[in-house]
Amino acid sequence: MTLLNVILIVLAVSAIGLYARERRKANTLRDALDQYAAEATDLAEQQARLAARAAAMIDAPPHSLLVIDARGAIVQANRHAIALLGHDLIGQTVIKTTRSYEIDAAAQAALESRQLYERPVTWNARSLYVRAVPIGGGGAVLLLEDQTELQRLGQVRRDFVANVSHELRTPLASIRLLIETLLAGARDDPAISSRMLNQVIAEVDALTQLAQELLDLSMIESGQLPMKIACANVGEMVEEQLIHFEPQAKQKGIALKNSVPIELEAEIDQKMIGRVLGNLIHNALKFTPDGGQITIDASAGAGKITVSVVDTGVGIPREDLPRIFERFYKVDRARGKSGTGLGLAIARHVVEAHGGRIWAESTPGKGATFYFTLPANRNRAS
Repeated sequence: MTLLNVILIVLAVSAIGLYARERRKANTLRDALDQYAAEATDLAEQQARLAARAAAMIDAPPHSLLVIDARGAIVQANRHAIALLGHDLIGQTVIKTTRSYEIDAAAQAALESRQLYERPVTWNARSLYVRAVPIGGGGAVLLLEDQTELQRLGQVRRDFVANVSHELRTPLASIRLLIETLLAGARDDPAISSRMLNQVIAEVDALTQLAQELLDLSMIESGQLPMKIACANVGEMVEEQLIHFEPQAKQKGIALKNSVPIELEAEIDQKMIGRVLGNLIHNALKFTPDGGQITIDASAGAGKITVSVVDTGVGIPREDLPRIFERFYKVDRARGKSGTGLGLAIARHVVEAHGGRIWAESTPGKGATFYFTLPANRNRAS
């Protein structure tokens, strides 16, 4: 073997060794890169999960929520805030987005003091309660709680209590006066004492009716009054109610007319809908002058039955029509008339519980027409 061959063999062996070492280095580097890539993927997935959780936490509250940075610019907003303030929020300042110096002042106070700041504000005729909470990094979370509906419900509650108090005060004052009159000596006259005791009984009956109607209305509104739905003939149900009111109608010379087609059938709680009819007929009798007429009619269409109660009474002023189904609401024409002011409210809730609606139309001086819809008998409709 010549020297040249030896040299070539040595060089070849060296090259092979170098190649092997470099190959091992490359494999190690590739493995490291693969590991880094897997770790990066895991980190990205973790960040995505954290971002999803953060987004869910921001969207979870039922209020508008804004995240602002140290400069007061909005960096994140939940869906409630977007619905309230619009889509172009990100990057905008609080003052530019809300146009409210009160809301912006709350945000700036939290950013500057690094303490919780909260206050009620009025924004676009809405009552908001603003909470600004500082967070790490110099930013803050701004929570806008719309309390408009809460305040409306509070007012409804206060009005309800005031109305109940008013309705209780009148009969209680009357009962007290009658008893005081009896104690003062009227009880010695049999005729007078008998008349006054009958008046006391009438006032107690009115209080009992008010208490029962309040209980019924509460149960209906809360869905606690069970309904027994069954097929019922509308014309026969109307006839039963008219028979009940016939003596009262004869006293005033008012004609009661049943024009409901005999074939109409509805899927209803007959007792509850009978109560609706009775209330409407009773009101019509109260406000129809002697010699008038009350007509009950009905028609079918689109899977429902529309019942109408038409009277020739004094009618309802146009401005009162939207409110007559409110609890205790009484129009001027009802002054001096008996009743709790709950009958139409109960009627509305009963009809709506059947999936229908109730409304009224009227021309003052020419009478009123009350309409309500009921689900038709599906077997008959098909």
